[in-house]
Amino acid sequence: MGSDKDQLGSLFSGRNRQVAAEKPGAVEANRLISLASLDAEPWKNGGGTTYQIVVDPPEANTSNFRWRVSRAVIERDGPFSSFPNVSRWIVLVSGPGFTMEFADGTSFDVVKPFEVYWFDGGLGVNCKLKGDRPVTVLNVMAHNEMVMRVNIAQNRNMLPSAGHAIVSAYSASVRLDERHVLLAAVDKPF
Repeated sequence: MGSDKDQLGSLFSGRNRQVAAEKPGAVEANRLISLASLDAEPWKNGGGTTYQIVVDPPEANTSNFRWRVSRAVIERDGPFSSFPNVSRWIVLVSGPGFTMEFADGTSFDVVKPFEVYWFDGGLGVNCKLKGDRPVTVLNVMAHNEMVMRVNIAQNRNMLPSAGHAIVSAYSASVRLDERHVLLAAVDKPF
């Protein structure tokens, strides 16, 4: 990966941002979205609630997207939804964290806020909350044919204010707190 400056340049080349109404939908031009305006949706497996920030193509659902960024609240132990042929990145935003236990016997702890963790979306995975306390996470998903970069950047003036995201046809930046921003960018479409 290049430097944060290089990544930001690729995300916002030309700096000609068109800020549209704060409602998810088509993402041809850069748009500002209030995270508080997102509608709750059930997980694919019904085990939790997600708030979709951006999906490509805009009319896609959980079975036919190319890439997707969402926020989720995990309130209890249980399985994650399965997404075969999809790479997933997860970032702990708040709460004490959790352990991801995979069907192949491996596991890892997601306990450091604002750190990006990658896993294969097709693997069976069970989530065990630390201290039985809920957590909030950001999820990035991309079909394996896509080249997706996901990073956490420190505060930059050009990025959204707290509680907002800027999305376009090939990128998303989501303000996690006053210091951290999730950057996700597709290098090229199919």
